[in-house]
Amino acid sequence: MTPTRDAQINYLNISLMFLSAIGAFFLPFEVFLFAYAFLGPLHYLTEISWLHDRNYFSKGKYDFIVLVVIGVLLSYAAFAKDFGVNTDFYDAFVEANLFDKLLVLALFSAILFALVKNLIVKIVAILFLFVFISGWLSPENSAENNSSTTIFALTSLVPTLIHVYAFTGLFMLYGALKSRSKTGLLSVATFILIPIILVFYTPVNPKTNFLSDFGKKAYYADGDGFFYTNVSILDHFKLIDEPLLTNKQYLDSVVNKKSAGNQFPVAERARITDSLKNKLSENFIVPNSESEYYNKPIPVKFAIPINTKEYYWNTIFFSTFGIMLMRFIAFAYLYHYLNWFSKTEVIRWHKVPKLRFVLVIGLWLTACGLYAYDYALGLSFLFFLSFSHVLLEFPLNIVSIVGIGKETLSIVKNGFTLTPKK
Repeated sequence: MTPTRDAQINYLNISLMFLSAIGAFFLPFEVFLFAYAFLGPLHYLTEISWLHDRNYFSKGKYDFIVLVVIGVLLSYAAFAKDFGVNTDFYDAFVEANLFDKLLVLALFSAILFALVKNLIVKIVAILFLFVFISGWLSPENSAENNSSTTIFALTSLVPTLIHVYAFTGLFMLYGALKSRSKTGLLSVATFILIPIILVFYTPVNPKTNFLSDFGKKAYYADGDGFFYTNVSILDHFKLIDEPLLTNKQYLDSVVNKKSAGNQFPVAERARITDSLKNKLSENFIVPNSESEYYNKPIPVKFAIPINTKEYYWNTIFFSTFGIMLMRFIAFAYLYHYLNWFSKTEVIRWHKVPKLRFVLVIGLWLTACGLYAYDYALGLSFLFFLSFSHVLLEFPLNIVSIVGIGKETLSIVKNGFTLTPKK
């Protein structure tokens, strides 16, 4: 029996998942860089166009303006940092922690936009939300918030991995439940299983992992690339094998360091040096009873200034955890884009006025040219486009989550059959 069109699309998507996994296994960094630079901009442009024709899945006609304004502010701050334009604006952003505050405000506001129609209610609620978020994420609470996985997820993972993986999976699940598609549910199950197998059950050998010079250079992108995203994930979940401070490093970089700020008197330096000279290769044990590391070794990064690029370089590119994480990132991003383009006939993102379609293609080719010329330059100039599409998709994400709940209740009540509309 010939599969239905719905089943054919789902089988195609399962094939694309395997294709994405194969690419992520062999060339995780290069596959991600290619997908982000050449598939990403076309996805952003076509999805924003598609969302615009559907009023961004908001109850209000102009709700999306709030998300666009937040995107502009975040993009300008990032642009100011990258190009040294109005650095005072960037410094003020960092000092007030506005990057995190505005991102969380956009996410919470999207819940209102997707579910609430009354304009006054939305305005008042957004003002209260901003006051609450400003207190919650104030710089005074930074020490406590830095260790919070909830805040890390909201501020670091939502615009990256949660967007491309979790929200993609929810969108797929909503579609499968809404159409009562068994092959759709199969594709969702495959979407969950493949990255688990890819990351945890396929061999990882850092010594034989292929990585081109371009891959390393473009992924770091003069410090403005995705390098520190990987660092933050591995660091937050304590997956980095932290080198510990040795007695020699302690003597060279702390005790005997020639600087105006050296607080060790000559006699004290001599005493400490003499006590440690026969065990230079051993880990330094913290003698300060007020330290959280009292009577324990301490990671190098907490004891002496380090060049963060060199410190994390091998971890990101050549460690087991670094490669495992990159495989997942490459799979998630590549399939996120392929999933969008594979469903052209279903969501019909290409059905737009010809002039807009020509404009989209022109902007896409320009974006590809920028990335091909200089990857770091492309990231800086196209930050607004990539980040704004994440923000503008938030109401759709909320609609998908609510829709999954409604369809699940309907299935529990009526079984796995579509109820005829009256």
